[in-house]
Amino acid sequence: MEYRKFGCDSYNIYTIKTDKFKTIRMEIIFSREVDKKEMPIFTFLSDIITDCSKEFQRRKDITIKLEELYITSFYGNTSKVGNLFTISFIVEFIAPAYINEKDYLKNAVSFPFQIICNPKVQNNEFDLTNFNIVKRRVLENIESIKESSERLAIINALKTMDDKSPSSFSILGNKEDIDDITPSILYEYYHKLLNTSNCDIFLIGDANMEEIVKIIKSNFKNRVIKLNKPNIVVNNNIRKKPIRKNETSNFIQSTLVMIYNIKGLNKQDKDIAFHVFNYLLGSGGITSKLYQKLRTDNSLCYSVRSMYFKNDELLTIEVSLDDSNILLAEKLIKKCIKEMVNGDYKEETIKDAINNLNLSLKMSSDNNILLLSNYMFNIFDDLPLIEKRSELLKKVTKDDLIRCAKSLVLNTIYIQNRGEQNEGN
Repeated sequence: MEYRKFGCDSYNIYTIKTDKFKTIRMEIIFSREVDKKEMPIFTFLSDIITDCSKEFQRRKDITIKLEELYITSFYGNTSKVGNLFTISFIVEFIAPAYINEKDYLKNAVSFPFQIICNPKVQNNEFDLTNFNIVKRRVLENIESIKESSERLAIINALKTMDDKSPSSFSILGNKEDIDDITPSILYEYYHKLLNTSNCDIFLIGDANMEEIVKIIKSNFKNRVIKLNKPNIVVNNNIRKKPIRKNETSNFIQSTLVMIYNIKGLNKQDKDIAFHVFNYLLGSGGITSKLYQKLRTDNSLCYSVRSMYFKNDELLTIEVSLDDSNILLAEKLIKKCIKEMVNGDYKEETIKDAINNLNLSLKMSSDNNILLLSNYMFNIFDDLPLIEKRSELLKKVTKDDLIRCAKSLVLNTIYIQNRGEQNEGN
């Protein structure tokens, strides 16, 4: 694989040339610091931009054009990692070596910029018909969160931890946030997107990257000067005593969420060693300490997992269980953490964890989306590329893992109890 950077006046283009894949994937990424008020508006905006344009008046027209480009895919997406919020426009098309058609590469690469740079706008506001279609879709997405007990519990636990922290902010917002958005506000934020965001473009596939860069430059005149990259890490407050909160839900089972701050680790620990620690603790499935202690040995829960939010410097442990088992589950979770602090596990389990994580890295090398994502965070967060991460994983020791365990400080205990109306069901 050949990694390259092409500097442009107001954005950079990063490419991975490889013959592993039969498609070219391009991600046009606008990035900015997390802002609670702005994120729902930009999420709405990314959806409506990919739904229509001046040339393609309806989503149906865009779909027809994508079919003409040999089933090219095109969509918008927003995401939040730590204090970094991204608005992405993604296109994936068949590599030109497989299409014998003049101007195919030019047409495929130009297409997303024709949409992004020419929105369906009149009198300084987005088209009302398309606006209402997208609004219904966004509200449905917000409503769907309430149907997932695990997802809702994590969201509410983070709000309990600190509702003013970027870690707790939603990219979708709530119904009131969406109701406040108008077609004219969307158009105002469209200019904000172009003129006050960093922009980086990432490409992966087998093609003449210099030629693609020329096509991009001729189609995309981003007027903003380069801005400073935002600090991606959220500095969440650490409590001397953890906060505890119980809430009643309509679900048939309860969910326990425990949130730990991660304090004082260096970058390599956070990039590499903590992933091994998390695998051993709770992300490694049936072999993890949490699974063995809570489910295999004590039959306390339906499911248990730990999740590592590196750039929020948080670890969450989530358990689905009956109300009667909550206190014992808390006790056993704390016992698992203590055993990790004491290094109470065999060297061979560390080797197994490292081997499994390296296998996952090897598999991600065969996935263009994961490869491109790794390259993106290499740029945004100086995350080592896959080959280097694999080398560093092999050097992780028990001392590194003990240091990771000692970095944990319990912040929040959140319990989403099953509702009374479900008792006896």
